[in-house]
Amino acid sequence: MASPRLAVLATALITSAVVGVTTGAAAPSPSPSASPSSSPTSGSSPSPSVSPTPSSSPTAGSALARITDSVHEALRGSTARHPDYKIRISGLGTIAHAPNRSSAPASNEKLFTTIALLEQVGPSFRYTTQVSATAEPRSGVIVGDLVLVGSGDPTLTRHNLRGLARQLRTIGVRRVTGRLVVDDTRYGHGTRAPGWKHDFLPDESGAVDAFSVDNDNWRSNPSFLADPTSANAGLWRTALTNAGVHVAGPTVVAAAPATRFPMVSHQSRPLSAIVGMTLRESINYYAEMMLRELGFQYAAHGTRAHGVAAVRAFAHRLSLPVGRVEDGSGLSYSNRETPGSFIAWLAKLPSQPPAYRVVYTGLAVSCKHGGTLQHRMCGPHVRGKVHAKTGTLDHITSLSGYTETEGGRLVTFSFLFSGARSVTKASNHIDAALAAVVRSTG
Repeated sequence: MASPRLAVLATALITSAVVGVTTGAAAPSPSPSASPSSSPTSGSSPSPSVSPTPSSSPTAGSALARITDSVHEALRGSTARHPDYKIRISGLGTIAHAPNRSSAPASNEKLFTTIALLEQVGPSFRYTTQVSATAEPRSGVIVGDLVLVGSGDPTLTRHNLRGLARQLRTIGVRRVTGRLVVDDTRYGHGTRAPGWKHDFLPDESGAVDAFSVDNDNWRSNPSFLADPTSANAGLWRTALTNAGVHVAGPTVVAAAPATRFPMVSHQSRPLSAIVGMTLRESINYYAEMMLRELGFQYAAHGTRAHGVAAVRAFAHRLSLPVGRVEDGSGLSYSNRETPGSFIAWLAKLPSQPPAYRVVYTGLAVSCKHGGTLQHRMCGPHVRGKVHAKTGTLDHITSLSGYTETEGGRLVTFSFLFSGARSVTKASNHIDAALAAVVRSTG
């Protein structure tokens, strides 16, 4: 259950979402990136633009100015050629530099993928791997085929296959006279996206497949990476054999026969739990599989192209900006998003309470064990107060999420830093800028 404090944050964010949607839907305004300060020299910091809230008092305006100066100083020497960001502070206004300039967002792209899927199927959705037969068992014998239909479950393991096999044996099935059929037609094959390094498959993500086992990275030969279904079907047959279920016929990868009798099934954890792991630990494979599930829900076939179309359709329906989407994980150097786009999505999210609760609680938390921020922002002012999605590629670091000031103001932020000579140093400067914002009592 969400904490009382989280409920207060949600209420405040819903209020700010009204402003955020309007801003997000507007045409991009001229960016400060056009000025010479957008390509800072070493040791300098770009001059931010400041937009006070129209109804703010002179005192609030002074507070925003002080925070702006602190952020400007904290970002000095970040080593990033394009240190672009947007910070919205409730009741005060916005601090930004080049918020409409597009760059590769790295794993911040996972926010779009997970939010869109949560809205499409709901947090309680579970992937269900079904086993059926083309004939009802008689005296422990199925005179026909045994059929497994892949559900796209990215968390399915060999242990789960053994559990399915034991279920079959428990209900009395001992022998199958026909084939072992595995249906992987829910998703298309092909994992790599434009802008991926060649070794990202399998180093950063397993092979996408509707019948995935152990993250589909347990082998690395080219044929497996192109289509892992046959090899995974071998694991399924082994599980059956070890459980005492003998299948006489060959293993076949094909669409399931139309007439089948349900036997047993395995359900994944709720999508809410899988999204939480994906965001907190930045699991690329889960995000790529979720993009395919989006594609299946959108066009009845889970391909990368259909998944991208689904993200764009979702953004269009909610009047949210979205740039160039090439994958679900953010591994692609060809993805293009802006800090302004992430602010619009994050500001809109609280008006979608089920998805908001999942995403907010699933984000990594500063200095908290078990997430990508566990070693970042451990100072007394920011420890445990920043909830954000991290992102890292060569010369790129990103961070988008929520925090609050010591004065109790809600902060929505997005940093997309590119061209960084030192990603570690650039990340440290982002952390220092957020610490400056959090320390504000205005």
